[in-house]
Amino acid sequence: MIATAALIIEVLFVVALPLLVERITASYIHRVAPPDLRQVPITSGPARLLGLTLGLVLVYDRYGGPGLAVPQLFVRSGPWDLTLWQFLTERANPFNYGAGTLAAFFAHHDASTTAPVALLLTVLTLATLLVPFAIWPAPLARRAALGNLGTALLGTYLTVYGVVLLFWLLYLLNFWTFAVLVAVFQYYRSRV
Repeated sequence: MIATAALIIEVLFVVALPLLVERITASYIHRVAPPDLRQVPITSGPARLLGLTLGLVLVYDRYGGPGLAVPQLFVRSGPWDLTLWQFLTERANPFNYGAGTLAAFFAHHDASTTAPVALLLTVLTLATLLVPFAIWPAPLARRAALGNLGTALLGTYLTVYGVVLLFWLLYLLNFWTFAVLVAVFQYYRSRV
């Protein structure tokens, strides 16, 4: 009974942590960015896509292939057999995913794999930073570009955290993971 309660508390904590980070960071981004940034999808959309794409690239490079294979998810002493502290300091730590991880992705893969990814990341970065200048005057555009950059960084963190959390929860909870995912989905759906 105590082990089940401890597991429930751990799951609640790891699910609540990114929600708290998102709330706090989004409030700062909203203070910096123009108030109507979110209402102009052509300016806010590339930042979200950049964060999502960059997060997926970073996770895939770090754990792709064998680390994300389904048989490895449920193996004792496997890559996802982690304590809460190991999960937070090793897998979900945003400082473990940086420019070095991105450089490693481009160094370890051939050009046929990295060229489309590099092109996509370049286009999304340029759109994230430059599209606001086509819509707003320079002072507001700088604020929008800074807000977009914050949104992209937040999106990258949340994507990395979400993917590694999914795999860790799959290991911990097996089929009960889907109940947690439904609860998180309902939370976000109620916010919209």
